This record gives sequence, C-alpha cells and structure tokens, in this order.
Amino acid sequence: MKENLWVEELDNIKPDASYNQLLSNLTKNELNEMRKLWDFHGISQLNKAELIQELTKRIADNLESWLQYLGSEQTEFLKEIIIQCEKYSAAYIEVNEITFYIADYFEARGVVFLGQHQETAIFLIPEELRSKIKSILNKKSIKKQIRLNDSYIKYAIGSAVYYGILSPDLLYNSLERYLNPEWRIDPLDVVLEYGEFSVLADSAGPFFILGAVEDAPEILIEREERSDLDYYIPSKKEIENAYQKGHPSWNLAQRRFKKKLTRDYKLPQEEAERILFGFYLMINNNVSTAEIVRVLAEDFEIDIFAGKDELIKLINDFHNNTKQWVLKGHSPAEVYNEI
Repeated sequence: MKENLWVEELDNIKPDASYNQLLSNLTKNELNEMRKLWDFHGISQLNKAELIQELTKRIADNLESWLQYLGSEQTEFLKEIIIQCEKYSAAYIEVNEITFYIADYFEARGVVFLGQHQETAIFLIPEELRSKIKSILNKKSIKKQIRLNDSYIKYAIGSAVYYGILSPDLLYNSLERYLNPEWRIDPLDVVLEYGEFSVLADSAGPFFILGAVEDAPEILIEREERSDLDYYIPSKKEIENAYQKGHPSWNLAQRRFKKKLTRDYKLPQEEAERILFGFYLMINNNVSTAEIVRVLAEDFEIDIFAGKDELIKLINDFHNNTKQWVLKGHSPAEVYNEI
C-alpha cells in the first residue's frame, strides 16, 4: 500500500512534542489500556493528567524489564527510530503494513508514536525515553539476552510451521530439543511477546499461533482427539528450513504438482511456487481438494479438463503427502502407514 494512503489516517503530531504532549493526545481509555498492558497497579482511579504523570514515570522505570523480552527485529526498529530522531527530530520510515503493525505494538506500550507532520508520516520516541532505551540496549547482558530471544523466536516459528499452534509444553519441548534455553527469562514469555507484534504469528493466552492458522480451536480439538498419535519430530535442519521458507521442504508429490504447473500449464516458477504455498495453507486449514480444483480453474484460469485425471491424481497426492497441523505434523499418508 502506498505511503500517502496510510498518512491520511494518521493524527497530526509535532517532531519536537514532549512525552506529556504525546500521551495527552490519547484518550483516558487508551491510557488505561496502556496501564493494563504494563500491569501497573494502584493508578486506575487517577484523572487523565495524573495518569499521564504516573505513566511517564513508571514506563521509564520499567523499560529494562520489558526490553529484555524483545528480539532483534523489535529492538533494531527502536534503534533506527532513535538514530533518526536524534538527527532529524523525527524518524521518516516508509509506512507499510509491517511498519504500521510494529508501530501499533510499540504505541500501545507508550514508547513509539506514529503520526503525520506536514502530510508526511513520522515516528517518534519521546526525548525522555530515547537515551534510556539506547543505554539499556547497549548493555552486554541485554545484547546477550536479545540474541538468545532470537533463537527462541526462530525455533518457535519453525516448530509452529509443523504444528500450527504451540501450547506451552509443545514450545518448551521444541526449544529444549534444539537449543539450551537459559531460564533467567522464560522463553514462553519471549515468544508470546513476539506474537503480540508479528505478522507471522499471534499470541492467544499461553498459545503461540502461526499467523496462517484460521481456526485454532478446531485444530486443538482435532489434535486432542488423536491422543494415540505422537507428534512428528522434525530435525533441527527441517525446523531451520521451515523458519526460512514458511513451510516444510516440498516433497516428491508436491514437486510433481509444481512441475505440472510449469511444464503443462506454462506458469512461471515464481507463480507455481506461490500456488504450492497457497494450497499447502489451504490444506492445513481443512480446505477440500474440490475447492483447490475450483481455485485452479477460476483464480488461475487453468483448463482443468485438459489432462483432468492426471491433475486430480496430482492434487490428491499433494493433499495426502502434506504435513498437517491437525495431524500433529504428519501427512495423511504417514498416518495411514502407521495404522
């Protein structure tokens, strides 16, 4: 989406606005939501001016305890804003879906403010917080923790590719299998904090959920009903590949389907790969093979009647050999062979 379409929806803020002014732009309800997010007690009955005064002090005092739960994706974003604010009084970063989402996460914490000035989008970290954040992020102990957090996030996402949803037990088992967690900071808290801002994943209670999952409760119910089926255990390399690609490596059945798309239907490699990934997600979200055939015919304008029998066989093979979240990371073919 073009930047100017985002800018039209942003409130006006001044590059030199103080922390007090930025918080004053928020409603009392928004300030109370901020208080709840930080878990600050004993100030819910204050009036707006008093609440702003308390939030200004308490957020500054609690920055380090929060920053140690972040990964480098979050902290590098903060660093870039600080650098630009020090140079230009505000940060001029392209506003797109990802940066808007991250800014929304930080703004809910009262740390980053996104608005417009003279019809240009700007990001602000109040001067009262900038030096403190920079000092904290330069600490050796915090740098070490952030690197460790990156590992937790990486292997959590890689595992979620196979399982869709990670319960706390599943997360701990996965991390202990591939890493040596240091328990000063609970990895679950790190991963759930990541899910609060990422477009790749989400957090719901104690569950870490891949962003592509459409019906998490249904997946959990179906997995519970398969109590006799053990979870598939990916190798460390499989997890790392899943983190990089967003899906397990394509197997023979999936590669054959891709070859059909490129050879017989003359689709570019990139387009065929996109279809493969889309169908992989559809299958994991319990979409039928009949619907996949319809999508091929209507959305991609493929003549499904040319070589129909071969195409249907390839799609069925694709489905039966796709590792599925409801099957605890196994494909239907693997489960059938175990019976």
